[in-house]
Amino acid sequence: MEEPKKVLRAQYVGCAEVNQPTGMEVLNDAIDKLTSCTPSENWDYVNVAVAPSMISVNSSDPDGRLLCECRVRYLSFLGIGKNVQQCAFIMHTAQDKFVAHVFYCEPTSGPLCKTIEAACKLRYQKCLDAHPEGSGRYSADSQTPGKGIGATLKNLMSSFSLKKDKVSS
Repeated sequence: MEEPKKVLRAQYVGCAEVNQPTGMEVLNDAIDKLTSCTPSENWDYVNVAVAPSMISVNSSDPDGRLLCECRVRYLSFLGIGKNVQQCAFIMHTAQDKFVAHVFYCEPTSGPLCKTIEAACKLRYQKCLDAHPEGSGRYSADSQTPGKGIGATLKNLMSSFSLKKDKVSS
């Protein structure tokens, strides 16, 4: 059975290798580099299909050629640039490198980022549901069936702060 997916329209500016897996400075540098060296008339109009396990970028040409396909599990960072119409995400590749994929969206890149964020949260929740015994070491409450990701993260963060307080005293 095929996963549910949401398809959004955007312009694909391109991709560039970056030196770190995370950080807004890294992301903004990649966005600036690609938008300054690639004229806007060369940006591809694309359909970005976001599913819980995969982000597919297809040309919106009639042939719909695949420009890139990224597994959500290897996404290391996502953010909106200084210009709210630009966003990017960083992927960890099989060659142990990090690649930023940059998009331009009208009127704003918010919906694309929110959709990718939702896919990441869903993927994380599926991991927690598949391995409930692993989450028990952080908090007994996280074992409660039906607990949401927000409650699980809150419990996790509070357990870290409790451990930090014990170490500092």
